[in-house]
Amino acid sequence: MRLLNLRTQPAIKADAFKAVAIALAVILSCQSASVVAVQQSDSEQSNQSSTDHSAQVSKASKGSANTQLIAELINKLGSDSYATRIRARDQLKAFGLEAFDALYEAQKHDDSEIQSAARYLQTSLQVNWSNETDPKQVREILYEYGAQNATDRLARIELLGRLPDFMGVEALARLSRFDREVELSRRAAMLVLKQPIPDERNKRLMLAEKIQSVIDDNSRDSVNWLRTYAADLVDGRYEPTRWQDVVITQRQKVDIGVDPDITAESVLKLIKVIATRAIEEDERQSALDLVLANLDLISPATKDLADQSDWAITHELYPFVTELYQRHRHAFAMNAELLYSAAQAFRDNGQVEEGNQLAMDAFKVSPLPDVTVEELDDADVAPSEEEKAKLGLTDHQLEDVASSHLAVALQLKMRGQFDWAEREYRAIVGNCGIETYVGIRSRINLSSLFAEQLNHADAVKTLAPLVDRIERDQEFVKKLLAYDMLSQFIQSEYHFRTAMALLAKEPVSQEDLEQAKVKLQTAYNQDSGNIDILIQMFRIDDPNDQDWQTQVARQLKQHIQASSEAIRRYEASKRAMSDDRYRMLLGEKYNEYAWLVANTKGDYQQALRYSQQSLKLSSDDNPTQRAARLDTCARCYFAIGDIENAIVTQKEALQYDRNSLPMIRQLAEFEAALN
Repeated sequence: MRLLNLRTQPAIKADAFKAVAIALAVILSCQSASVVAVQQSDSEQSNQSSTDHSAQVSKASKGSANTQLIAELINKLGSDSYATRIRARDQLKAFGLEAFDALYEAQKHDDSEIQSAARYLQTSLQVNWSNETDPKQVREILYEYGAQNATDRLARIELLGRLPDFMGVEALARLSRFDREVELSRRAAMLVLKQPIPDERNKRLMLAEKIQSVIDDNSRDSVNWLRTYAADLVDGRYEPTRWQDVVITQRQKVDIGVDPDITAESVLKLIKVIATRAIEEDERQSALDLVLANLDLISPATKDLADQSDWAITHELYPFVTELYQRHRHAFAMNAELLYSAAQAFRDNGQVEEGNQLAMDAFKVSPLPDVTVEELDDADVAPSEEEKAKLGLTDHQLEDVASSHLAVALQLKMRGQFDWAEREYRAIVGNCGIETYVGIRSRINLSSLFAEQLNHADAVKTLAPLVDRIERDQEFVKKLLAYDMLSQFIQSEYHFRTAMALLAKEPVSQEDLEQAKVKLQTAYNQDSGNIDILIQMFRIDDPNDQDWQTQVARQLKQHIQASSEAIRRYEASKRAMSDDRYRMLLGEKYNEYAWLVANTKGDYQQALRYSQQSLKLSSDDNPTQRAARLDTCARCYFAIGDIENAIVTQKEALQYDRNSLPMIRQLAEFEAALN
């Protein structure tokens, strides 16, 4: 394959003539051998074989000679003679990319003159960043790549990493070898390493061959990672020993300090990529062994400990977190987030008592006044001035402490630690009432937490004080608006959850059903953008109330038509708005249409197409959005009767948001239908 620019012919020196003579001798020898081969077999086949072999030997000899000549020219860059330096520079330029690797290594030369000249020459080399054989999407991403600054080049590297079906791998390997910025070279390689190993042997071998043809015998660290990945492709599996050697090599460079670009932080990034790959290839123990062997690279700074713990918990490497806790007990004891991380690691790893105790310790970090476990259920009134004075807190300080607890509660909810999150929310609600932003936000979040657990009665109870205040205090409505909260949305959620509580009764009486209808219609009138309300209205099957069915059908049709019209408007407005806004608005409308239709009635195939379009407009950088859109796509597959794809897609959604209770329930629904 054609890779990059070919060099022009350099000026020929005496050493080069000697090399050419050797090459010719080898060629003639090979040609003589081919004559003998002709006498022994079919003439045409033997001639072709001889020609191919001769070409390979000639290329190898020529490459060896050029390598020696390039090395000599690089040494001449440090000559005392100005004329010699200039001639060497011009000749190296003539070699083009063939001199790239040697010039890269020369930047580590002991002679600063050679370092400087090599850096200049390497920068001046012209690289064809894309090939004619690259897919169209790759060529578009790499258009004028070399003219961009480092930030823009990194953005393009990230885009290549998101392309499906290994489409960007060859280009990423090219960037890893030739981009002069070490950080970008490493990032390009890591995005290749994140690619799963294909099941099909031919595909694996083809991919390995592409990578090898690009990286050749280059010795950059990032290229060596690609070489190791290519070896995995050939073997069809993750090989722990190979990757341990890669990490050991990086560790040695950190310990010796020979390369300022290789730091503890950069090695940790690599380790996490490798460990994630190991987990995906069912080598969880290898991943755990790798990260545990390199614990000492982690800084004792709170932020670093929190980041590494969060990553490990996401990947269920709980012993890693417990070991971090054992090594840095003081740092953990001073920070609620860290303590909760250790608590979850212990509890999810089967050490429930230890986990719960650490969670209680975390709850007591920066404690809120007058809150005990026994009082949480009743703590619904703001503390007295005397109670606040005991802890020396002003109103402002109390709100600051509550805000820190709110941040912790949000994280706990995302991690699926619902009981601990509830305790944090209840403590905030009990201390802050509904006069502050943090008190109001915590009440809304707690209600949502209850609703996700199908505890609609407690969700209603939690929102009731807010709704009561809204209905009788216009100044409070204005305060909500100042907090960027719309009162009608809160009221709508309250009525929606009231209806769901009524419908959750066993059995549901006719009176309950009628009240639920009223509440649902009220909720929808207050927030028609919440299509889950309309979906629930559709699901009420009351054969005795034809008016209800007609009313819901009319509203459903209107909403679907409005969504279709909005999609057409946005599709026609691409040039009138920024790309980010276009992708956001159109993606949301695609997803809204698909979710509504797939859960009710309409053109299910169109819903699936729109859902797939919304996925193309989403990003792995926003895992919550990605999970929601995959969740919608799974529902669309289920609507058309493709249960197998529904299950596969739903499982993919849970990879982005593995603790989402509605998504877990939807997966259970699909699996039950399949069985």
